[in-house]
Amino acid sequence: MTSDAKQLRQQSYISKLTLTNFRNYAGLSLDLGPGAVVLSGDNGAGKTNLLEAVSLLTPGRGLRRAPYADVAREGGDGGFALHARIEGPEGQVEIGTGIAGGDGAAEGGRRVRINGAPAKSAEDMLEWLRVVWLTPAMDGLFPGPAADRRRFLDRLVLAIDPGHGQRALDYEKAMRGRNRLLTEGSRDTGWFDAIEMQMAETGVAIAAARAELVRLLAAMIDKLPGSGPFPQADIRLAGELESEIAVTPAVDVEERFRAILANG
Repeated sequence: MTSDAKQLRQQSYISKLTLTNFRNYAGLSLDLGPGAVVLSGDNGAGKTNLLEAVSLLTPGRGLRRAPYADVAREGGDGGFALHARIEGPEGQVEIGTGIAGGDGAAEGGRRVRINGAPAKSAEDMLEWLRVVWLTPAMDGLFPGPAADRRRFLDRLVLAIDPGHGQRALDYEKAMRGRNRLLTEGSRDTGWFDAIEMQMAETGVAIAAARAELVRLLAAMIDKLPGSGPFPQADIRLAGELESEIAVTPAVDVEERFRAILANG
């Protein structure tokens, strides 16, 4: 067995995908194997809908970022369901997700079940499968706003660090809390100290995870053949925290960031 084949066996893959009332599919069941999968068909046949279904096996609204009500098949009961059997290094796992139909279609958010048991949150899916996509609709990612690239980079980070998403949420929550205190003109130094400490800790952890991903990607690029039909790619991460974390202990970067917040 070649090293590539051994690596393929260690990777997770979807061995079965089942859809119910999802987009244009009243019902569909696909058996899949490891390796690349090519979808072909006429325009409007539902190829992108299949990719969207796979993208919903991770937290968020998927590659189209559509409201869940729009994902449900027109003419159905208002709900949808998708189920995937995942084969991976830790064995087989069954993941199901969707929204209720009928009278319960408007109640609650997307539900997730793992091996038949309700998940605490959609984040639990990251323990078993991590999904990344790059579609033609995202062609403005590179020349567009930096915020879009950070969002895409953070989704890539989830592939190696499932806890990254929660840290990003914690940072955003702390930042909103700090902004609210500033808007209200609060002088509560205790609150500011606590919030800014959390922002410093999570902010540096986020920067470190992003830097590690870029380091891994750069190492993979360096292993590619130097000659070919396309120019050699180069990837770098620009950012004050990201630059400091490469040469300075994290605790020192946290303290400096906290001081900047306190003086700002």
